[in-house]
Amino acid sequence: MTEARPDPAMPASASASAQVAAQAGSQADSQARSQVLALVDDARAARALLDISSVLAQLMRRDLQVVYLEDVAALAAAALPATQVLAAASGRWAPLAPLDVAQGFAQEADRLRALAEQAALQRAVQWSMRVMRGGLPDTARSLMRQSDLLLVAGGLARFSLPDAPLRCRAVTALDDGTAAGAQALQIATRLTAALGAQLRRQPVIAGSAWTLSGPADLLVLPQALQPALARQRTVRPATLLVGPAGTGLPGD
Repeated sequence: MTEARPDPAMPASASASAQVAAQAGSQADSQARSQVLALVDDARAARALLDISSVLAQLMRRDLQVVYLEDVAALAAAALPATQVLAAASGRWAPLAPLDVAQGFAQEADRLRALAEQAALQRAVQWSMRVMRGGLPDTARSLMRQSDLLLVAGGLARFSLPDAPLRCRAVTALDDGTAAGAQALQIATRLTAALGAQLRRQPVIAGSAWTLSGPADLLVLPQALQPALARQRTVRPATLLVGPAGTGLPGD
C-alpha cells in the first residue's frame, strides 16, 4: 500500500482540501460498489423486479436498497379541480384530491416493503428501503451517480390489466463494443444463469439509435446507453443499468 504525502509546493490548506476531496471520492466509489439499487414507481412491477434485484445482490454479495418513487405528476394532476377517478366499488366518477394520492402512495409503499422483506429473506441479503418523490427519468439519473448497479422497474402500459411477469424468462444484453458493454454482458450472463432465463446478446453502436430486437423481461445495458433508452416510446422491460464503476462478479 502506498501512502499519499503532501506536495511541498502546495500550500497546507490546498493539500488538506485535496486529501479531503480524495477521501470523499474514495468513499463515494466504495458506496457505489456496496449496494444494488432497485427503483420502483409502479407496485404492479414490484414482485418481478425484487426477485431479480435480490438475486443480483446475492451474486454480487451486496446489500439491496429498494427505492419507491412517488410520482409528482400524479400529485399535480390530483390538484386540478376537474380531476376525477372511477371508483371500483360504485362504478361512479368521484373527485380526486392530492391527499387521496398520498394515501395511495403510502399503501403501495407498505406493500412494497413487505414484498422486499420477503425477497431479501429468501436470498439471505441485507436490505433497506427509502421513498423519493419526483419523475422517473430524473430520479434514475440521480441514482446512477449513487450506484453502479441500478435496476429500474419496467414501464407498464397505462390502464393495462395484467401485472408484470412474475418470473424473468428472457434477458437481452446490449453490447456496444466498449469495456462497459462487456461488463454489462458479463453480469447479464451470470444473472441469467441464476434466474434460469435465456440470454440474447444484441450488438449496438454507441451513440446511435437502437430498438430491441425481440421481447425481453429484463434489459441489461451500460449506463452510457441510458439516454437512448429514455427516448424509447414502446413499453420498456425492467432494466439493469451497469455503471463504469462496476467490477467483475465475485469469484471471477
